Parts: sequence; C-alpha cells; structure tokens
Amino acid sequence: MINLDSLLELLAIPEENINLFSLRQSNRAKRLIFKPSIRNGFEIVLPRFYNDKWVLETVRKSKPKIVKLLTEIKEARTEIRPTSIVLPFTGNTWEVIYRGTNDKYYDGIIETSTTLEVPEKAEDLFGTPMVLQKWLHDKALEYLPKHLHHVSIKLKLAYNKVRIKRQKTLWGSCSIKGNINLNRNLMLMPREVVDYVIHHELIHLKVLSHSSKFWKELERSFPDYEKNLNQLKYFGNNKIPEWALV
Repeated sequence: MINLDSLLELLAIPEENINLFSLRQSNRAKRLIFKPSIRNGFEIVLPRFYNDKWVLETVRKSKPKIVKLLTEIKEARTEIRPTSIVLPFTGNTWEVIYRGTNDKYYDGIIETSTTLEVPEKAEDLFGTPMVLQKWLHDKALEYLPKHLHHVSIKLKLAYNKVRIKRQKTLWGSCSIKGNINLNRNLMLMPREVVDYVIHHELIHLKVLSHSSKFWKELERSFPDYEKNLNQLKYFGNNKIPEWALV
C-alpha cells in the first residue's frame, strides 16, 4: 500500500521540504491528482482504486515536475513575508519590521511615514499576510472611494454606492443599480491604471455593456484607455505580491 514515506523516498525529497508534502486518498477521485498550493504545499491525491506499481511509476516519471513545483511553493512562501511594501497609487514606500507576539488576536500594525511594524507569530505562517491584507483593505477604503468621487464629479456621472472588495481577478464592476465595486489590490497598481478602472466603471453608468458605443464613450473621457488596459493586464498578472493574494 502506498504511503507518504515511500513517496518521499522515491522522490528524494530534502528534509527541509518534507513539511510541504502530503498524501491522502479520496473516494471521489478517479485518477491520481497533484495539487500544489502555497497554503497547503504539494498534495498527492490517490483515487479510490489504484495499483501501487502504477502510482509509483507515475510519480517517478513526474519527479522533475514535482520538484519544480515544490521549489516554486517554497519561493512563494518567502514572498508572503515582505521586507518592504510599495503602494504605487499613493507613491508611498514602507520598510516592514516584524515583532513577535503571543496575543491570540493580532492585527494592529504600527505605521509611520517610512515603516510598518507588523505583529507576527512564528508558528502562524499565514497570519502575517492576513494582517497585511487588513492594512491594505483599510488603505483602499481611505483612498479609492475619494478618487472615485473625484472622477465622477469630473465626468458628471453619479453612482449609487461604492464597495471595496477582496477579489483576485475582477478589478471593478458596475451594477444596473449604479453600485460600483473596486478591488482593494488596485492600491498596488500605478495611479494611471487605477484611473482607467474607475473611468471604465463610471462609463458603465451610461452604457452597461461592452459594446462599441461603450468603448467610444470611454475613449472620449479617457483617451489613453488602451495603453492602460494593457498595463492593467500586465500588472494584474505579474506585479501583485503574493502576500496580497493568499
């Protein structure tokens, strides 16, 4: 019967990476599944029915891929504890200083103009990004609604409500009721890219679809929209730090 030790030995996993590796069997799985994630490490899921020899051979053939994914997970985990944070939207940069804590609940960051003193527990790997995300959310609540209001006055387009949300792929949205949602991670984007998203959502108050009429209206109010749309795609795919996503 396949067990974790036999797979670790087969893959020659270094001792320092063993805690990233796990194995379980699923009665619902119909095939062998590899599940890499920053939070859970690298998990191998065995199907309900399997042949030991087949599993070992499949894992052996997949060793280069598995080792590569383990390395990527390990590197990504270092990124959830940043040494500095930049908010391009505001133009501010902070050095991050960590302080140990034994408090059961901890989320209070001490902020100066140049530093962020962040509480952390050594045994709580994902506590740090949660604390930083709360800080980021507060920054988004402070800045994004004001900027939206300013642009709406300029365009003479009145919205109903604005909400700041945690979203991974959707940067903004506008409902038929005139409610606008903005992604808090926009704070990590250049100001001109945030301007594009806000103009985009406000123009939806006039044209709810993405028809040719919408893009003409957007170009009229924001001539550089194509350049900044490309910037949004680039930054969204490459520049959002891991601590803001986990």
